[in-house]
This record gives sequence, C-alpha cells and structure tokens, in this order.
Amino acid sequence: MKISKLLLLLLLIGSIVSCSDDDDDDPTPPDNEEEFIDEVILTFTPTLSSKEVVTARWFDADGDGVGSGEVTQGIALEENVEYILTFTLNNTIANENVTLEIADEDDEHQFFFSFTENIFSDPTGAGNIDNDGMINYNDEDDNGLPVGLSTTWTAGGHTDATGLFTVLLKHQPGLKDATSDWSTGGTDIDITFPIDIEEDANIEEEFIDEVVLTFSPTGGGDDVVVTWFDPDGEGANDGAPDGPINLAADTEYDLAITLANTVEEEDVTAEILEEDDEHQFFFSFTADIFGDPTGAGNIDNDGMVNYNDEDSDAQDGSGLPVGLSTRWTTGSATASTGNFTVLLKHQPGQKSATSDWSTGGTDVDITFDININ
Repeated sequence: MKISKLLLLLLLIGSIVSCSDDDDDDPTPPDNEEEFIDEVILTFTPTLSSKEVVTARWFDADGDGVGSGEVTQGIALEENVEYILTFTLNNTIANENVTLEIADEDDEHQFFFSFTENIFSDPTGAGNIDNDGMINYNDEDDNGLPVGLSTTWTAGGHTDATGLFTVLLKHQPGLKDATSDWSTGGTDIDITFPIDIEEDANIEEEFIDEVVLTFSPTGGGDDVVVTWFDPDGEGANDGAPDGPINLAADTEYDLAITLANTVEEEDVTAEILEEDDEHQFFFSFTADIFGDPTGAGNIDNDGMVNYNDEDSDAQDGSGLPVGLSTRWTTGSATASTGNFTVLLKHQPGQKSATSDWSTGGTDVDITFDININ
C-alpha cells in the first residue's frame, strides 16, 4: 500500500515536469508584438476621375519598418488636387497582406502624419506628429476613434522645393483612447517620403525672354534703365543683364517692370495686368542697401516691399499687390554695392492674403548687380 502511494506520487511529479518541458519547447508568443512589415505602398486616388492616381513605395529588406528601408518611389501630387490616401502594408517574406490585420485590429492601431508645413492646403499646418495640425481621417474603429487607412489630402500650390511626408503607424493595444497620441504604444512603421507638388499641366508659365527695369526718380531726373535678355526664353536661368543697376544715394525711385516675348513680338506686361490676380513680383536685395524698404526683401520673408499697385480681382478680396510698380529709396551717401533679385510667381487659384514667394510656378527669377553712389 505504501509502495503504491509512492509510485503514484512519482508518476504525478513526472507529469508536471513533462508539461513544463513542453511549455519551454513551444513558448507562447509575447503579447503586443509589432507587425512585421517590409513593404509599404501609398496610393493617392484623386477625387476627380480626370486626374491620375499617384503611388509611392517603400521597401525594407530587414522588415523592421522603422530603419534601414528605402523609398523606391516618392510622392508627386498635382497642385490644388484633392486625393484619398490608402495604404497597402505587406510582409513579403510570408506573402501576407498586413493591411487586413490592421483593419481587423483597428482598435489597436492609428496612423499619424507629419509634412512640410502648408505643403497641403487641407489639412493645413504640419500634421499631428508633435501635434502641429489636424488630419482628415475617413475611417474609425468600433470606438469611434480614427485609424488612418483612409485619409483625404488637398495638395497646395506648386513649389520648386521638394518637401517631406512622414507616415507613422502606432500599435496601441489596450492604450488607444481619445487622449492617446503619436507617442503612445509601439511603432510598426516610421517612414519619410520625399513629396513634390507639381504644376497643373494645363497651366503654363509665361514665355518671357526680355525684362526691362526702369527706375524713375520721383523728384525728377534721368531714368535708370537696365535690360535683361534670355536667348532661350525660360526667364529663370540663362539670361544676362546689360549692366548693373546704378542708383544715386538718398534718392526715391519708382520702379516699373516691363516684360516681353520677343520671339512672337508679344507684350507680356499686358498679360500680367490682365491676369494680375494670378501674378505677384517678389524682391530680395543686399540687406539695408535701401533706406526704404529696410531689411532684405520679401523673398524668404526678410522684409517688406513698397508696392504701388494692386490686383483687380484677388482670390480673397481686392487689394493684393502685383509689383509691376514699386517704390524704392536708396541708402545714405556712402557708396555701396550688392545684389537685387526680381522673382515673378504665377499663382493661378493660389494667390491670397497668405500666399508668398514659395507659392506657384516661376515666370522670372533674375539677379542684378546694384551700385548705390
């Protein structure tokens, strides 16, 4: 009887040890593990069927989704076009569409975004990473909280500089709520794409191969005239002025700008006047070479410009500057030299009280030498 009880006890201990060994050989996967994602495809579908779908792609050979991946195709959107952004997330090693998992576990996930400030007209700002703006989410989880598998974006005006667009997918099991944000939970993907806002193919910049600057002293005297000519007519690169701008010190001038297409014998100044709600001149110059305006101009927003003219039919009400006529007062009698840049921007559908030198396409971008004597 004692032997039988001892044998039963030994069998029971052996069974417990055996179960423990089995558990060690087949461990339960840890909870809250981030998704394995090595391919991310962004699809921007325009709400107007006449516009083209835009895709961007990122691929990560090690599958981490946050480090050594490569953007194989950047983002190129058309100015002023509204898009719906959707995602395809893949685990290419297991041939698995992770997008379906995100949709199934939407109460545990949320996309966050950041982007070059105001590269979009909607949403404005710089995104909701670091809480610098809002995002237009089209989807919600069962708790009414945003997910981000579908969002809406309206591209801003064309800019010459490439911007940045960051996509951050957070895994927030048991953490996602009305107050959770980009800093909550683990990170499934953190990718920054280059983004370009391209010109509307149906809107062309003006063909300009001659620009004439005429500085007329307001108190009387001889005009100072400088002509720039560009043989290829691009208006932004290869032309050359026929000399520096030589102005007298302590003198007030009105500057008039005329533009021409000499190939077709066309007065482009008249076109600018007719489309003054779509155009604006901006200026930069060696700092404080003028007594008025002071500063260095309104390219890069380093100062003010004294405009004499306004457009006739502005987007946000009348009274926006054009720049075919401006006023300048040179500095003191001390001789000085520097540079004077004239930038003409084409801003159809974009010119407003807040648009600036970076908005729209470029018709003219010319730098002159300037001497104050």
